[in-house]
Amino acid sequence: MTLLHITLRAWFTALIWLALAMPESRADHYVAQNGQTPAGLYATWETAASNIQDAVNASAPNSTVWIGAGRYTKPANAVFYTVTNVVYIDKPLMLRSSNGIPASVIIDGGGANRGLTWYYNAASTSGFVLDGLTISNCAATNVGGGIYFVPLNSSWTATVQNCSISDNIVRSKDAAGYAAGGGLYVQSFAGFGLTVSNCVIRNNVATNTLAGTISQAGGMYMYSSGKKLLTGCTIENNRSGAYGGGMYFLSYEALVENCIFRSNRCEQGDNNTSGGAMHLTSGTITLRNCLIYNNYGSYSGGGIYKFASPVAPENYGLLTVLNCTIVSNIASYGSAVYVRRADRLSFANSIIYSNLVGVGTVSAYPHYFTNNWINQREITNGVNGVGNITNGIGPGFINTDGQDYRLTADSPCFNAGTNQDWMTGAIDLDGRKRIRHGCVDMGAYELLQEATVYRFK
Repeated sequence: MTLLHITLRAWFTALIWLALAMPESRADHYVAQNGQTPAGLYATWETAASNIQDAVNASAPNSTVWIGAGRYTKPANAVFYTVTNVVYIDKPLMLRSSNGIPASVIIDGGGANRGLTWYYNAASTSGFVLDGLTISNCAATNVGGGIYFVPLNSSWTATVQNCSISDNIVRSKDAAGYAAGGGLYVQSFAGFGLTVSNCVIRNNVATNTLAGTISQAGGMYMYSSGKKLLTGCTIENNRSGAYGGGMYFLSYEALVENCIFRSNRCEQGDNNTSGGAMHLTSGTITLRNCLIYNNYGSYSGGGIYKFASPVAPENYGLLTVLNCTIVSNIASYGSAVYVRRADRLSFANSIIYSNLVGVGTVSAYPHYFTNNWINQREITNGVNGVGNITNGIGPGFINTDGQDYRLTADSPCFNAGTNQDWMTGAIDLDGRKRIRHGCVDMGAYELLQEATVYRFK
């Protein structure tokens, strides 16, 4: 046999071994709690790991870990990263429930441990996916009671979808500390992209346990650059002390669409208390097709609080509110929306109704209002723009007391908006076609007119 033949044979052998090894190293891994015998790489349900951390440790980057029904608590090999974590992930990975039912697959911190931390500092075009789980009864000091994301590379992305993040808490550690992100905390100055879709973020708390500390973002805290998308989510009954009962955004570009914010609270009580539903800072942020109601900010911005630095305000972005319904929010200043210092605000096709004080602003920068229904008594600095309805009867909700903010057939908001390019193929908060009768309606819902029924003999 010639040297060439030997070399070729060795080369083909190496290729065969590589082909055999790759599927195994990137194969799916399984976790279950139903009498299986854990073994090997947990590559079948019969040999599945009994805790999530074991399967994560065995998986190669970009693998999928499938999790069967059960309640998963702190394992014996739990990883400590700022606090003890039920699950700690340091690679691109997909973590999915096997049945797609979040209520049946629960990461439970036992009231003392964080649910999940994802940390990775290597260049990668991949990211992390969390799909179909519940993160509940988790706790941490300072950051991220339920989930903590620390992406340190600009190419990273993450997706959290079809999940419930509920009943988690974050507390300040000492008098010099702070607490942020009872449900979810993201910290990165890289261009990190995050999508949170079809999730329920409920009953999470950020609390300042010691005098002088600040708590913020009971539901979710995003302190990073990069694009963020929040879509199809319900953020409700979350609570913080100072900033953002529902969420806190410091992000250069964010889109929040088809979401419901209700009964969130920030309740510290002093002039640092702002943004019952959301506290928004620098960046270009768009809210679209959202319902924001019954939120409470004890000082300012019961629904939305928007802040920008007075230094170079032209670089601090724009808050755009499109086809949103903002109702029955409470604060001492700007119950619906409060804009502090220099900023730009644009409202279109939205309804602001039954808030104690509506739009509060001390900004000298331009604000634009086009085709909105706004109760005149709720405007503190007047309305610039055209097509706004500021007097007369109410917006024509089906049942304001019953919190049904869909429109009646005789609503003045029906067909009273302005069509925009983004509406092509878009849906309203009910999932129906955004433009149904030629012209878009004001608010988060399109009117669904009763059909005429014909009988044929």
